[in-house]
Amino acid sequence: MRSLRRHLLAWLLPPMVVVLAVAAVGSYQLLKDRVTASFDEDLRDAAAPLASYIGKQGEGLAFQLRTETPTVLRSDKEDRIYFAIVGPEGQLIAGDPDLAVPGESPTQGLHVWDESLHGANVRGFARRDLIDGKAVTIALAETTHKRERARLEALGSVMVPAFLLSIAAAAMVIFGVRRGLEPLERMREEIQARSYQDLSPIEERDVAEELKPVLRELNGMLGRLAQAQGTQVRFVANAAHQLRTPITGLLAQLDLALDGSDTERNNHIAQARSAAQRLARLAQQLLSLAAADPASNPSTEKRECDLSDIVRERADSWLRTTLTRGVEVEFDLDAAPIHGNPMLVAELATNLVDNASRYGARNVRIATRHWGGASMLEVADDGPGIPESERGRIFERFYRLDNESTEGSGLGLAIVREIAQRHGASIELTERPGQSGTRVGVMFPAA
Repeated sequence: MRSLRRHLLAWLLPPMVVVLAVAAVGSYQLLKDRVTASFDEDLRDAAAPLASYIGKQGEGLAFQLRTETPTVLRSDKEDRIYFAIVGPEGQLIAGDPDLAVPGESPTQGLHVWDESLHGANVRGFARRDLIDGKAVTIALAETTHKRERARLEALGSVMVPAFLLSIAAAAMVIFGVRRGLEPLERMREEIQARSYQDLSPIEERDVAEELKPVLRELNGMLGRLAQAQGTQVRFVANAAHQLRTPITGLLAQLDLALDGSDTERNNHIAQARSAAQRLARLAQQLLSLAAADPASNPSTEKRECDLSDIVRERADSWLRTTLTRGVEVEFDLDAAPIHGNPMLVAELATNLVDNASRYGARNVRIATRHWGGASMLEVADDGPGIPESERGRIFERFYRLDNESTEGSGLGLAIVREIAQRHGASIELTERPGQSGTRVGVMFPAA
């Protein structure tokens, strides 16, 4: 599982370490260059007086070390100094013949270099002087023990504080990330301590500003869950009530049939059969409602189909039902392609036709058509119509306009709404043009 703390530390610590390392290396390089420049300056200062010891001797030049300056060429406790004086023809006037004096003229009269002499690393310095009109090269070289010790001291003076600073900075970053995530941890603990039945909003008190949008979305989800839970509780209660009524009636009619005469028995059996049919229809509607719910059936397959074909396939079963109610059905079917689940769309149409035949007077009209980017299924009846004040509620589960005059369960239009939403369709509810009745149009996106 991905950790936010580790993610933040992974983004903060490596760049910080890299920056500190680069700063430490840069500081060491600057300090090392200053140390080198300081020792080179000392070597240059030591070479400067040697020119005064060179004088003319016969036709040539000679190195004459004066007794009053015995300390010019000496070795200290750590390093040894070598020198060489070379004449204009490259001949050695004085000094160590193994010291490699640069053959080319030193740039601007000065030159420094590194070499190995007598098994030791040395740093050399050379300068060009004119003595009695003749070019003389004076070279001085010193072993590098003091330089190396000074560089190590410089390295330690930079790297040790940098290492300690890195540890301190890393500890501060880790501590800061931990403190920064404490509000999130407190929110987690509060949510974890809640009962699964507690869907009340989480208070925003003492919540960081960055977490408030997340908390508001979470509270919105809790509100929707609470609403869904309430709807589910009401649905179960209403379903139990709706199931209990036909079951009670069925049992009562069967009891009466057992005790009555043949004529009464036949009458009670007919009523029991009617109750069983209502019970079967209610069970079918409950199953359809569950099938239309995306939460319970998220993977319903959709394919290319046509509303007119779906209506034709179900027409016979609708006609058998409507004829028993004395209702005539008219069809006006044009091709209307959609992308949907044929079984669910057929159930939607069945509930519209069943609802229209229950509440209509004598006529139900079913039409399909296609224009523009939409396909529409339209079912119209010639009943009393739906009052304007009731139109917003008729799609609620178990809601019925007249509980006494019909035998419906109040689930038909709820199923229509669920299936329409599942297909991205819109529902239009209007009065039937030019006459009494209700027109329901379901507009599907065209395939």
